[in-house]
Amino acid sequence: MPLSELSRQTGVPVRALQMYVHMELFRAEPAYDERHVRRIALIKTLLDVGGVPYSVVRDILRRIDASPHSLHDILETVQYALPVRGTASEEGEWTRARERAERFAEARNWRVNAENPAWHTLTQVLVACEWLEQDDLVRLLDTYADALERVGEAEVALQRRQPDPDSATASMVTCAVLGDVALSALHRLVHEHYSSLAEQEETQPN
Repeated sequence: MPLSELSRQTGVPVRALQMYVHMELFRAEPAYDERHVRRIALIKTLLDVGGVPYSVVRDILRRIDASPHSLHDILETVQYALPVRGTASEEGEWTRARERAERFAEARNWRVNAENPAWHTLTQVLVACEWLEQDDLVRLLDTYADALERVGEAEVALQRRQPDPDSATASMVTCAVLGDVALSALHRLVHEHYSSLAEQEETQPN
């Protein structure tokens, strides 16, 4: 199909597709097919919904194209290229928090690479809890983990059922990027729900 048809099928203007080419997110071809439609959808998801910077999207796509296409390779490729919250420090509080995070994962028998960037984010959360002298969130970690183990198991099962590497990659990005966005939104909605219930109970006459 020509570029104009690719634009129509993906809903991405021709000028934006040309910008993707300029930013090295996408290669110009004499003709395009469904594989290119899926790649554009992946780029659009990362940029527009996930809020991932162009440079990181480019890195993710390059790693996907260069890596073996096992499910685990795709997962590491996507997760390890995503932006990471939290800045490592040499302070003692950072070391204590990292060790606490590792003990938490070990107690749950999680098989996680020590290089996973998510360690930085979890460690930063624990550091912040120490700054605030607030352990309430730390006490909730097991509750979060119980729920997310079910989520993660279901996501991996879904990805394993995909018919080809491109579909598995799209599924992985959906879970890693959109899943995080959806979980954050659901978390806030559930907060309001239970807060409203509690308020209703408090205002009801005995």
